[in-house]
This record gives sequence, structure tokens and C-alpha cells, in this order.
Amino acid sequence: MLLLVLSTAPLRGQSPFILTQDIRFTKNPGAQSLGTLLAGAEVTPGKTQRNFVEVAIDGWLPAASVAARRRDNFDVAVSKRPNESLRATPEGAVIARVTTNVGFTKLETQGTWVHVKRSAWIDQKAVPPAPAPAQVESGPDRAEVIHHVPVAIVPQGAPIGAVDSGVGVRVLAHSAGWTRVQLEAWVPDSTLRSTDNRILVGLSQAEVRANPARYIGQMVEWRLQFVAIQKADELRPEIPEGMTYLLTRGPLPEPGFVYVVVPSSQVAQFQSVPALKELTIRGTIRAASTKFLPTPVLDLVDVVDGLGK
Repeated sequence: MLLLVLSTAPLRGQSPFILTQDIRFTKNPGAQSLGTLLAGAEVTPGKTQRNFVEVAIDGWLPAASVAARRRDNFDVAVSKRPNESLRATPEGAVIARVTTNVGFTKLETQGTWVHVKRSAWIDQKAVPPAPAPAQVESGPDRAEVIHHVPVAIVPQGAPIGAVDSGVGVRVLAHSAGWTRVQLEAWVPDSTLRSTDNRILVGLSQAEVRANPARYIGQMVEWRLQFVAIQKADELRPEIPEGMTYLLTRGPLPEPGFVYVVVPSSQVAQFQSVPALKELTIRGTIRAASTKFLPTPVLDLVDVVDGLGK
């Protein structure tokens, strides 16, 4: 997701929220549009002016769409016409559409991707009203955190996060100067992934390639666009030569390709599938990429949707 970090006086305690609508962003309040932040992007509001809120945009652009250009304290600008997609991570979700010549500060380069940032303004109507402050419940098993404190799974363990002052918790147990607590809180759906390792949903190609040891052998559910039925050759040593596989695009909406190895007993069901048909497929990850291409390979388990079952 897109994280908009503040550099000025905060609004609503710098509480981030998820955009529920597309909203244009500008260089100055009410100025000409530089692009559009998309619904689903996570933003943190900053200082306000009239009916506008300043934010700082942080994301990734294809290196081929970025040119060196020193202007307004920026060192690069979007060169693709008429616009380019800004992504939360390399090959990740699209979080904004940015028009040509919009400047950014370059942070780093990873392969064919450039990490950039800049400040901008959005209409304050995109900022939801601040929720009423949570009330700390009272009772013998209730307590309030009195200062920012790290939390751990076990006493004296490595921190896994932190809790701010004023947060109410339920006391479960005490041990050697430590208290086990239970905290209730809300987080956006988009920030969570199920811990049920039987089926992984929402996993991206980039995540698989970044940690193949973790995901090879795991079952995923991916929405894929069928392209063609192919036979494996020596250029794809991850698939036994001569074995049937599906050439697909995805997982949607990603633009990359995925090879799906099909057992001979299941080949017939794909013979009449038209090109560009979308299928929801479950399969186990055989390889995070092939020898020559960054294309993951799945072993087909089941077709959840798309074959008219």
C-alpha cells in the first residue's frame, strides 16, 4: 500500500486511513492535477490549507519511465506519456497514476524499478472524520498503557511491535515483572494474510521470488488469465520435457506470466478454453522462477472457477 508520511503539523494525530475513492493530487492547494491516488491507497494526513491536506507520496516507478531532471528540488521526473503507474512495491499494487513530467526525489534503484517520493496536496474531502477517542474500560482485569512500550511474545523476548500510551488492555497473567495482556484493535483487511498455510491467497510473484524456500511446495490460489496450452522443452528444465503446461498471465492484476503444469488426466478440460479466459486456480508452487525467465511454476491441484463447474 501507499504510505503517505507527514513532514509538518499533523491532522487527526497522524492516523492513517484507506482511501475509498480515487482522488487527484496537486503541487499546491487547488493547482493543476499531477495525477490520481487510487482507492485502496493508505494515506496519513498532514498539515491543512483551506480545504486541502498535504501528504508525501512514496512509491516505485519503472526505471524505463523515469528520466533525470533537476527542477523544483527534484532529481527525476516521469518520462512516459501520457502517464505512468506508481506502485507500492516493485511489481506490486498500483497506488497512483502519475502524469508526464511530474518530478520526484529518487531514493534507490532495485533492478528495473526506482523508489521515489514527493510531497503533494489532496482535497480534504478524502479525509474521513476523526473517530471518537476510545474509552479505556475499567475493572480488575483492565489496565492502561502509560507510555510507548515494545511488546514481545514471551517475557524478555525480542520485540514484535509496540503499543502507545493510553491504550487499554485486558490483563491475563503476571510473571517475574512481566504482564501478559490482550489487546483489541482494528487494521485494514489489505494488511492481513491468512496464517492457514494450506492455501495462500493474495501472494504476489515478487514475494515468491524473494523467498522461494518459504513458498515452494505451498498451495496458492491465483486468478490467472489463460493464454495457451504448451508442451515443455529444454528451455524450461523445471518442467519435465514433453509435459503439458498452461501459459497464463497473473496472478491478476499482475502483468507477469505463470506456468501451470497439468497432469495428463486433466488436460482435456482445457482444450476448449478460449484465450484470455480468466480462471481461479489452486496449485502448489514447483519453482519460484524458471532458469531463463522470472516465471513461477505451479503444479495444478484444482480449478476453483472459470470452467463452468
